[in-house]
Amino acid sequence: MIDGLQGEIMKGLQDIPRIGEKMAKRFEEHFGSEDAALEAILGGDIAGISEVEGVGQRYAISLVHEVRAQLEGVTMNDFLKTKEGVDIYERLLDIIKQFSHTRYAKDKLHVYIPYPESKKDKIEEVRNATAGYMGTARIMGDNQDLISLLSCIKTLECKYAIPKIRDRAILTTESKQYEVAKQIYGDLMDVQLVKGGGEFVDVARGYSHVVAADDKCMLFDLPEDIDPEFLTDIQKVDMWYMVPELEIAFFAKNLGSLESTILMTQMLRTSGIGFVEEIGGNDLEDLKSTLSLIDSSGDVKSGSDAAIDRLVLISDQVDECVSKVISDANSTLDSCLEQSKLTLSGQDMLKVMNGKIEIKDLLEKELYHSYNSVVKEAKGRLASELCLEKGELLLLESFFPDEISHPLEVQQDQLYAFKQQISNQIQRKKVQHKRNIAKALSTYHDIAQKMVREALDFDVGFSIGCFAREFDLQMPELIDSSGIAFEDATNLFIKTRHGSVVPIDYSVGGTTRDPDGNKSGVVLLSGVNSGGKTSMLELVAQCIILAHMGFPTPAKYLEIGLTEGFYYFGKSKGTLDAGAFETTLVDFSVVANDSPKIVLADELESITEPGASAKIIGGILEVLSENSNSTSIFVSHLSELILENTKCSVRVDGIEASGLDKDLNLIVERTPRYNYVAKSTPELIVERLSRRSEGIEQEFYRKLKEKFQ
Repeated sequence: MIDGLQGEIMKGLQDIPRIGEKMAKRFEEHFGSEDAALEAILGGDIAGISEVEGVGQRYAISLVHEVRAQLEGVTMNDFLKTKEGVDIYERLLDIIKQFSHTRYAKDKLHVYIPYPESKKDKIEEVRNATAGYMGTARIMGDNQDLISLLSCIKTLECKYAIPKIRDRAILTTESKQYEVAKQIYGDLMDVQLVKGGGEFVDVARGYSHVVAADDKCMLFDLPEDIDPEFLTDIQKVDMWYMVPELEIAFFAKNLGSLESTILMTQMLRTSGIGFVEEIGGNDLEDLKSTLSLIDSSGDVKSGSDAAIDRLVLISDQVDECVSKVISDANSTLDSCLEQSKLTLSGQDMLKVMNGKIEIKDLLEKELYHSYNSVVKEAKGRLASELCLEKGELLLLESFFPDEISHPLEVQQDQLYAFKQQISNQIQRKKVQHKRNIAKALSTYHDIAQKMVREALDFDVGFSIGCFAREFDLQMPELIDSSGIAFEDATNLFIKTRHGSVVPIDYSVGGTTRDPDGNKSGVVLLSGVNSGGKTSMLELVAQCIILAHMGFPTPAKYLEIGLTEGFYYFGKSKGTLDAGAFETTLVDFSVVANDSPKIVLADELESITEPGASAKIIGGILEVLSENSNSTSIFVSHLSELILENTKCSVRVDGIEASGLDKDLNLIVERTPRYNYVAKSTPELIVERLSRRSEGIEQEFYRKLKEKFQ
């Protein structure tokens, strides 16, 4: 909703207040570059900033607010003039954050502040964006699949490293090429300088894949098992080709977020909601299908390449398969031996007696065909069960000894060589497969970052939309005159605690709902104890703050005249001492200027004794009435006394109780009556206490009640 702000005054991290050289370095290390860090700060990525070493959430919020204040020329305190007003704002944010689905959104909601009327363009900007998200929430707010996908999206991790690749190497005979390769790839894979063909072969046999990095290597007479890849100028080769794992690592590290973002994008588009429309559907599908080929570790995912899957299956099953085949072969061989008979001719007996032939030789001669048949069958089973291809069958020929042996055993050195060759084939095929994947992904780096950033910012707006949907909030009408009016409004703090709230209608100032045409901008609100006067004042404060944030308000209809400052003075706790009394008067002195403002004050009379309080409040109301651009509501039990001590026109409205219900709760008409002085009706409170007690306590309350009769 609020895009990253750009400002010529902030071209680098150290142009930002409170960021020195050391802190700038931490930001660069965390975000990967100075530009990325600057974008995070200007874009309000509080969640990401909070993860920087030595930076917590409070610092991150403060930093973002300070930067935006410098760029926008306004701070939160330009509108919220009192601590109580800030408290209402923060409590509202806490409610809205409950509808966030990502940490990013929950933290970024802090960038939304109420703006003064002089920044109406900012208010309108947020209103327009919020209205769109309210529509989206009406359509998708109940979609659990969307909510589940959003909860899986996180800020992309741009800081990552891959372990050094041990099964691949670059070999060269030229020292210059060696230095170049060492500088570029030395941290990523082995780079070795060899002196000739013999050393080349010896070194190459230690790796599954070798790159020969100069022309001389092509002249070597290499054995069949050495099959290097010839690249005569590695400086011209793309990084994704030489080290595909490096390109894949970014996408693998962020695989869950990327896949969830793609599915979310497709879901929104299917629902008729435009989202990152500059990214075409074909690009989205290509990225989705390419990501499906890798796992979160950056390896080739099982099922993505049939040839690799076949070789991996061979590698996984060869030991078990060989063991089973040999066991069966020995059973067959045992059976052959049990059924065999050796008949010696007289000539054979003479040869044995003369030492010209061994009995063992005669036995081997007799069993030759049976042994060969068993070995042949064993090789056939291995080839079949392991799904070996033609080139791999040659390796089976040396699995078993040519000489008859019992029990039959596999030659371990040949089995090891077979497994090593299969492993090398897997790695070579994976390199090629990873190169194809890395080449495809290399074109989607910027798209992936933009898409996830948009998805996270979508959740910021969607959170506000879901908040509005849950509480049935409506966008307020902005009017030119000073005042506020609402119909069917509900206090959000009460509603979140209790669920059910009596809706209220009210109007102050020059609104279309003005009850008597006097456009009264200075109002005293009188009424019963526990009747809801403070809650009413809270409700007005909520509506004022949300409207100046550009957010919807908790009313079926609300109109408000924007103003420059909002002063909210909460209820004091008891009579103040002289110092506190003086401080309170100083706080109120700021309302004397002629700037447009809204002032809400709750039972200010508690600052001193009633007579003096009435005079002070009367004087404050006179000052406020002289400013035609101000609106004020003062809650007080001293309405009549205040009227006696003021010369200005003040409207008095009242919230009155008519009795007690069967549960001894006050029966109160929560919507104030205009031009009506409501009594505090303490007798109802005394009656309630009396009816709830017994014995001595009840007698005490009865005597108090008699004083009101």
